Amino acid sequence: MRTGVSIRYLTKEGIRNVWVNRMMSFASVCVLLACLVMIGIAFLLFVNVQALLDRVDDQNVIMVFVENDITQEEIDRIGTEIGGIANVSDYIYHSAEENMEDFKEQFKDVILLDFIIKSEANTIPASFEVRLENMELFDSTYARIQKISNIQYIRSSRPLATFLVSLRKSVSYISIGAIVMLLLVSLFIISNTVRITMHSRRLEIGIMKNVGATNSFIRWPFMVEGMVLGGFSGLLSLGVVFGIYTLIVKSLEAALELTVAINPVPFMSYVLWIFLGFEVIGVFTGGLGSLISIKKYLKEKDYDEILEEE
Repeated sequence: MRTGVSIRYLTKEGIRNVWVNRMMSFASVCVLLACLVMIGIAFLLFVNVQALLDRVDDQNVIMVFVENDITQEEIDRIGTEIGGIANVSDYIYHSAEENMEDFKEQFKDVILLDFIIKSEANTIPASFEVRLENMELFDSTYARIQKISNIQYIRSSRPLATFLVSLRKSVSYISIGAIVMLLLVSLFIISNTVRITMHSRRLEIGIMKNVGATNSFIRWPFMVEGMVLGGFSGLLSLGVVFGIYTLIVKSLEAALELTVAINPVPFMSYVLWIFLGFEVIGVFTGGLGSLISIKKYLKEKDYDEILEEE
């Protein structure tokens, strides 16, 4: 019972200290806010680049053209074999007539269109438009398609597929590295900021230590204080990131509306994950930063010197 009462009392003291030491609390929130905002922007940049690469992936298909003068049963068999390949997510059949209509549409402005149509009339075969699940398996999937009989030729963008795979990996590594680095920077900065707070309150800690307070008794209010500041910083950061992201999206749309259409990822699609991430990072960083910073002032050998200084 006494332990429960002590924890409640110390927790209230930690929360009260946020206001009592409001200048240092404000500094800590500002520092953590800046770090969390950078993490949030880095995460949204990563998500948008991945979404853009996914859209490009959707356009990077393999066109499989079958031989002319084969039966419908052979065409169905080719479609079944293509669909049976593990990495094929979807395939669409285009008849020779449909391909001819597409050909006419593409070259409708060409002066010699009639001559081209006559020369190509018997050479445009039926085809399958094949989409892949994983572009990293492009080469192995391409090789399996090549082994299917009654295929005239295959058209694909292998260099683009290879480039996209490399780009996706690079973006993932860079984004994860940046977020981890910002987390470490956040922990370092908040630890040093809290350390300044600890230094200004070293007499308070020294007196508590000399009257017999245990390390846990002294440590808990500071840890609660750091966690409260971290949680508040996380909530505040969510609003700031939303404002910055909205401003960036509107600026890009205004600048690029005449040249290219952009489809940024909606902020609300990730708001819950960003909020939870900010709260976890804020509370963890604030609490751990306080524990790291107070460690120095919990050493008994320092307290005589501290009291003499005061």
